[in-house]
Amino acid sequence: MARKLGWYSLVGWVGASMLLGACGCSSDKTSESPAAAVVSELRSPAARVVADVSEAAAAAQGEQAFAFSFLHALPGEKNVTFSPHSLSAAFAMLSDAAEGQTLAEIEQVLKFSPVNEAFHRSQDALKLGLAARNRAALDTQEEKVDAQTLSESNDVWIRDDAPPQASYLDTLAQFYGVGVHQADFGKRPEAARQAINAKISTDTHALIPELIGERRIDQDTLLVLTNALYFKAPWMNHFDDAVPGDFHALDGSTKSASMLQQQAAYLYCEGDGFVSVAVPYYGNDLELMLVVPDSGKYADVRAKLSGELLTELTTTRQSELVALTLPKFELKSEVPATDTFKALGLKTPFDPGAARFPKLPSQLGNAYISDVLHQATVAIDEKGTEASAATAIIGKAGSANSPGTPPQPKVVTVDRPFLFAIRDKPTGAVLFVGQVVTL
Repeated sequence: MARKLGWYSLVGWVGASMLLGACGCSSDKTSESPAAAVVSELRSPAARVVADVSEAAAAAQGEQAFAFSFLHALPGEKNVTFSPHSLSAAFAMLSDAAEGQTLAEIEQVLKFSPVNEAFHRSQDALKLGLAARNRAALDTQEEKVDAQTLSESNDVWIRDDAPPQASYLDTLAQFYGVGVHQADFGKRPEAARQAINAKISTDTHALIPELIGERRIDQDTLLVLTNALYFKAPWMNHFDDAVPGDFHALDGSTKSASMLQQQAAYLYCEGDGFVSVAVPYYGNDLELMLVVPDSGKYADVRAKLSGELLTELTTTRQSELVALTLPKFELKSEVPATDTFKALGLKTPFDPGAARFPKLPSQLGNAYISDVLHQATVAIDEKGTEASAATAIIGKAGSANSPGTPPQPKVVTVDRPFLFAIRDKPTGAVLFVGQVVTL
């Protein structure tokens, strides 16, 4: 039987004011401090579950299948990167609040196993496994290696006058280690937006300073679920300093590029129209997995990428001596997540009249998803990789009209693109996926 809400702790939350003071964020148009919009934290006293890392397989398998389903729904002719892990983590937190067709579509599109205790344990196990990838820097006479950082934060922000059901708070506490931040969306939506953005900026080391744009949060906002992911790691073996090189476009034009070169033993395999090379990071648990199509084969190779193909590549590849030439690149993407999820079949959760989230407050009207926002960055150079991602699921209450369609990105067509995934080898988690089609 669910506990009464009075059994839950109401903890003053001062973190927002501290981080906002540190980053020097300005107040909103009403001259209110953003921290004033975050009143307190509501948290269940339920004990944190500590799942075994061996239970992560189901979560990682679903994440891998979702990664390429989502990629195929995005334009193939533009540089892009996103984090399957960040998107999956945000929806995993939301899934316990859903039921009926709403839940069925979330399970289908996100490639989740049935949402039950085993599902949440698997999500918990995956996060615990990834938390073990952090490594301290080495600075000895024999070896000098930069630190490796892989950090993740999950947050739920909800209206201060509309608490969720106690059983939902139990799930958040037990399997995700979080409560809910009570925010004054009703009277101070802009201040709440700034507070959420400040938290995301801090958690991504300022790589994503503004995930939620102006007017994305208003007085009808019921809740915002966020996930922030930050990754910085050196290569297991540093590349030499970059040398000038050429990047050839389909029309025969040539672009100048900074090329990284190294000859080393890499996990390597050949496929139908492509080769795959995996470049390991410090510790050899994480890797940059490259899929390099043959000239003129990019569209064909991209179309057949899938979770099953990724599994096949990782089980058949072998260590080979490879002379690798890799361009330095930086990507920053804001993907049209709402339209992409709708195109994949996630429709009911966005429908104000049909969505069913019974564990979310109902006194203000029926809860539904109004928007999904996602940004990601990846930068690769001689020393290693720095990447970040952030996801926000914005929920509203009532029978408001569906949000407008975000502006579509311009399409740029270039030649000799390649695809990549940053993945965790022990668990199979897919942290980042991307395609580079021009430099």
